[in-house]
Amino acid sequence: MSRPYPFGEGMNVAWDLVVWRGDHERVEIAVLDREDIVEVRGYFDRGDDAWMYNVYPVPTALLPKIADLVPGGQLDLDLEYCIEARQVLPSEELWTPEPGQLPPGHVPSP
Repeated sequence: MSRPYPFGEGMNVAWDLVVWRGDHERVEIAVLDREDIVEVRGYFDRGDDAWMYNVYPVPTALLPKIADLVPGGQLDLDLEYCIEARQVLPSEELWTPEPGQLPPGHVPSP
């Protein structure tokens, strides 16, 4: 008996909107949920990464749309923003496959 893949269809994943400041400092601006990603993922060149499990730079033209998802809604157009995925399991534990079991896709970093 195998257990279901916990990240299928963007489940148990959170997407961090982060900004990289000039001094290479990573600052988390907001956490986006599955519904937020459904709203904006069509604007990104994702290839076969339907749920944006990789790191995606946010194009400047898309910042107003992303700002609508952020409490306060103000983003500095002069800064570089990215969306980064991470796993969020209900138990807050990291998911690892059983010995010999390969995940069917990318496993977001914790």
